[in-house]
Amino acid sequence: MRHAPIVVGGSLIILVVGVVLGLTMGLVKIDLPHLLSALVSSGDTIDRTLVWDLRLPRVAAAIVAGACLGLAGCLLQSATKNPLGDPQLFGLGGGACIIQALAMGGIVRTGPWGLFSLSVGASLIGAAVVAFFASRQGLSPARLALMSVSLSALTAAFTTGILAGTRVFSSQSITFVGGSLANRTWNDVLPALPFAGLGIFLSLVTAGNLNALALGEQVAANLGAAPSRTRAVAIVASGILGGTAVAVAGLIGFIGLMVPHLARLLVGHDVRIGVLASILLGAIVTLYADQAARLVFMPSEVPAGLVTALVGAPVMMYVARYTLWN
Repeated sequence: MRHAPIVVGGSLIILVVGVVLGLTMGLVKIDLPHLLSALVSSGDTIDRTLVWDLRLPRVAAAIVAGACLGLAGCLLQSATKNPLGDPQLFGLGGGACIIQALAMGGIVRTGPWGLFSLSVGASLIGAAVVAFFASRQGLSPARLALMSVSLSALTAAFTTGILAGTRVFSSQSITFVGGSLANRTWNDVLPALPFAGLGIFLSLVTAGNLNALALGEQVAANLGAAPSRTRAVAIVASGILGGTAVAVAGLIGFIGLMVPHLARLLVGHDVRIGVLASILLGAIVTLYADQAARLVFMPSEVPAGLVTALVGAPVMMYVARYTLWN
């Protein structure tokens, strides 16, 4: 707890540095004076176009998606007491994946706001399934993880079938399934903000009760935390956040798994502080992963999800081996 101000302050600095890198680096480099001029709309037209229309929406999309995934993972792990809690692994984003696939295939035709609403609504169905499993007495974390991963695999199969059946271009399918922030515009970011805000609000409301839930069902009930309601609210918030992240960035995996563990390592087990740390760390990890995906292989780029998977898969194996089944 005493390290929380340092962690938060350091995270904000690292995040600002990542934003600056995202706006200045690329095939066309922009130095800081030209960046400042472009930001206040007094600079060169090309610089303004690069910053406002191409790079800033992508940076904002990475921050929003990463914050949603990090926070969703924190809520899931706290609500289910499962160290493998992750919105992608648990299938919370599966409904949003199906909606996005239907939209790419031309079956669902609606504007950005309508598409986000459908995606979040579909993700809430997955959240309801996970909440139902999590409420069962005597269900071990390992069994909950297996059931949730099965749900994720089922929705992934439906998504793949839709993409194949509607003959969506392979490059577009790979970009979505791999998790990419390329070619993001403000239409991909602005509709996400109300849903992300709602998820954050619900997480703040329930964070204190999640602390009580960590002490056990009976103790939480005696403290007035209402375990079933607390768990349900946290998982619903995770569904909203997970669906929002999928609608913004596709399937970027492992952020929700890694970030809460890193947050607990840095600030301890207080969920109230962990929520804030997870938001910041999720945004940082996703932003820097996207910059690596964009810059390392210039002029080509790889999906940001590939970068997060290279880091997250070993973390998942470590957590599964040393935490879940011990």
